[in-house]
Amino acid sequence: MIDTLTDPIVATMIGYFAVTLAVGLWYGRGAGEGYVEFTLAGRNLSLPVYLMTYFATFAGSGLTMGLAQHAFIEGISAQWYAMTQGLAWMTMTLFIGFIYSFDVVSVPELLGRVYGEYTQYFAGLFTVAGQVALTAGQTIGMASVLAVTTGMNLTTAFWISVAIFVGLTAYGGMSTVAYTDTLHGVVIIVGMIIAIPLAVSNVGGVGAISADVPSEHMNWFGVGIVQIGTWYLMYLTVAGAQQQMLQRTWSAKNRRVAMFGTFLAGTIITGFGILSAAAGMIANAQGADIASEMAFAWTITNTLPDVFAGLLLAAAVSSVITGADSFLLAGATSFINDIYIPLRGGHEAVNEDRLVFVTRIAIVVFGVGAALIAFSGIEIIVINTLGMGIMSVLFAGLLMMLWDGTVREAGLPGFIVGGIVFVIWEFGLGSPEIIAGQGQVEPAVPATLSALITIWLVSVLYNGETFTNEKIRELASEDMDRLRADEVASDD
Repeated sequence: MIDTLTDPIVATMIGYFAVTLAVGLWYGRGAGEGYVEFTLAGRNLSLPVYLMTYFATFAGSGLTMGLAQHAFIEGISAQWYAMTQGLAWMTMTLFIGFIYSFDVVSVPELLGRVYGEYTQYFAGLFTVAGQVALTAGQTIGMASVLAVTTGMNLTTAFWISVAIFVGLTAYGGMSTVAYTDTLHGVVIIVGMIIAIPLAVSNVGGVGAISADVPSEHMNWFGVGIVQIGTWYLMYLTVAGAQQQMLQRTWSAKNRRVAMFGTFLAGTIITGFGILSAAAGMIANAQGADIASEMAFAWTITNTLPDVFAGLLLAAAVSSVITGADSFLLAGATSFINDIYIPLRGGHEAVNEDRLVFVTRIAIVVFGVGAALIAFSGIEIIVINTLGMGIMSVLFAGLLMMLWDGTVREAGLPGFIVGGIVFVIWEFGLGSPEIIAGQGQVEPAVPATLSALITIWLVSVLYNGETFTNEKIRELASEDMDRLRADEVASDD
């Protein structure tokens, strides 16, 4: 693979990385002014920036390289991985408006205000574990792609990647992450719209690709109806409860931006998967003798002009970095907000400047820790899967906020039951097929459903304390106002 890459491609990638570094440094320069400024970009993201950072969080590894890999093996039906995600995000638009109305920093913080402080600790611990595991997975992925596409030594590529995304995240927080996401998102979207039709044309058109891949690769529903349905339900929980997504929602400058931006991001992703899948199928049709994970890079470097290929590859690799820094920032934010601050006695007991400093320290510690986990070769799939599953189960708690009969005491039992069901379904049963040949049922689906049922049953059977969303908003606003007052005082 390395032999097919020429100097113009590598030079273009280096230039693009330099631009990324400049953008991150420029837009992150005021991030240290306050805790809300650092973690939520001052709650001031405009629609274009919100749209691009929401999109780019998943665009790099999953929706370009990962989806092309699946299409290389399975065919066009792999595009449902993206389409279901987009449809789920579009569906979540109205719920996002509800969630935005709460003036908080993290998902566990909101759950803690509804269901109690023990629930906040529980949700915070699993959010941190899940986000660090996701960071580790992205870290080794970006290093591998960078090494293969440039010919760089894997160890060197690995630590360069770590230094870039950990340093930029610790420097500029959400502002740096959001604006570098915007750069990568624009380049990937425009680049893919131009590049993939050009690549299809250069290999003889759709007819030539269809003729040269196995016939089953042209089946749009090849992955199975059940798989498609549970992908959709799983991504409802991702958009509705996971910290890396809702941290962006609370960073939007207003409710309209959060809702419209989420809808537009979903609209883009709904069609984006077809482009990525086409890249994988081109590599298959051309008989590329490669590892499946390199299908995207093979198509780009073998069917497009060098400079254009270098730009698109650089944007794709950089978006893997933006996935890593998004997960890293989310994990550090949850640790500080949901574990460190409560243990220190609440927001009123912690100095504003110290919060920013400790958040930066947490980013560095978690980033280096995730890198060491990834580089050591330790199997991270179990903690990754478990952490993601628990974060998905949290969606049940947020959804039950819409019912007036939910009691505070129901949250923690619901999450515990949901977590147990997740573990049994994933590790005990192996995510079985309900209907043969129609795909697996993602464990987040039965886990979240069981959590919903448990919260409802406890609320019906137990005469506990109910809550009002208006009271939760009032308490959250008081803490946020205190943080903003501390920020103004530190500026003076």
